[in-house]
Amino acid sequence: MCLLSLSLVLSSCSSSDDEPENTGQNTDIRKLRQLTIAEVPITRATLTEQSSVISAEWKENDEATYFNLSSFSNSIIDRGNLKASSSSPTSSFTGGVVCTQGDQIALIYPFVSIDETSSSTRGTFTIDLSGQTGTLADIATKYHYVYGVGEVNSVTETTANAFISSMQPLLAVAKFTFKDGSNAIPVKKLSIGYADATYEYEEMGYPLTGTVNPFKKDNNITTIVPVEDICVTVATPSDAPLTIDFGNETSGAVYAALFPVSNQLFHFTVTNNAGTYTGTATATLKAGKYYPVNLKLSKQ
Repeated sequence: MCLLSLSLVLSSCSSSDDEPENTGQNTDIRKLRQLTIAEVPITRATLTEQSSVISAEWKENDEATYFNLSSFSNSIIDRGNLKASSSSPTSSFTGGVVCTQGDQIALIYPFVSIDETSSSTRGTFTIDLSGQTGTLADIATKYHYVYGVGEVNSVTETTANAFISSMQPLLAVAKFTFKDGSNAIPVKKLSIGYADATYEYEEMGYPLTGTVNPFKKDNNITTIVPVEDICVTVATPSDAPLTIDFGNETSGAVYAALFPVSNQLFHFTVTNNAGTYTGTATATLKAGKYYPVNLKLSKQ
């Protein structure tokens, strides 16, 4: 009886070893994980002109914003920063992200602040085109806005992986040179605004800021809505133009990042040591496109 009782006790104890071990792993919970977005392609970041096109590379440690579109609500905004791992046309981006399997993660470059101040603008971000210095390097660093969405396709307790197939540029880039007849016009200061024929082509100002809502798309394209709207009837002569001030004259080209528009009449004013030159031109600008433009202006 004693031997039988001992055998039962031993059998009872050893049976617990056969049960599955509780590892504490729970990958269904949305939590902070180290996310890697592999091989993110770039349309433009470090910009290099090659004839009539622009080539691009990421730069190591380029900082972008992540925004979890899946967890967004009236009380939650999961966002932060990710960094490029290498200097190349494609690079992985890594950083801490609050996510779980299947989450849609927006990647926005350069780093932006996601609005959480009011119900009408919550979840949007703003593009500000003021302060441009007229160089390609300046646009690459501060005004080359690109956007993409990837899906978290695998997670562990502490890590996650996602993939983005493409990044969408949000702005157009123009390269301006100016002539008075056949003579090149050096540029000390350039002002770009909309124009309206009803005001004798007077400069009507320019919408310097635009709001991007990642949740509102037109044909799967994330759209930008300038604060003043892309409409010449909204801008007035008292509105500020987009101004690029070199301080000293430059005989080189002037580069500008601009909002996409369709069939828009623009007004240009160039100031240099010899005086002031003005002119107008109608343009359609598409996001992600590069426009080398030579304009003829008239001296005032």
